[in-house]
Amino acid sequence: MWWWARLWLLGSCILSPNLHYWVPAFLYAALIFFLSHQSEPPGAQVVPDYTAHFFEYAFFGLTLTWGATLGFHRPLTSKSAVILGVIAALYAIGDEFHQSFVPDRVASLGDVAVDIVGVAACVGMVWVIRRGKWRESMIHTGCNDSRT
Repeated sequence: MWWWARLWLLGSCILSPNLHYWVPAFLYAALIFFLSHQSEPPGAQVVPDYTAHFFEYAFFGLTLTWGATLGFHRPLTSKSAVILGVIAALYAIGDEFHQSFVPDRVASLGDVAVDIVGVAACVGMVWVIRRGKWRESMIHTGCNDSRT
């Protein structure tokens, strides 16, 4: 396919009427940015740092998965799961970089690692669940297609 056709296809997917499925991911990314901009984030004394990072980015992975699968009308494949993981990892790196400029906050590679593990756990879990449901539907319909 020519490059302009691919660009048109990408543009039609991004600017489709299904853009509203991406709103939770964008809003949650803004919330992450807001929280990382706080010198003393709310709940910092209650929840351990790594636990908060894990669940914060696990939910971010869920919102990204929601947007990708419903927004593009495509099933979650292993390739799209990796792409979502890379997007979230880049956001985590940018978030830690941003945090390094906030007073009384420090950037940490450990936080980035936990963020990536949180996203991978959530997106991977969704992928495994969806893959199982897809295979189950193939068994019940009599299809014998072994592609995943």
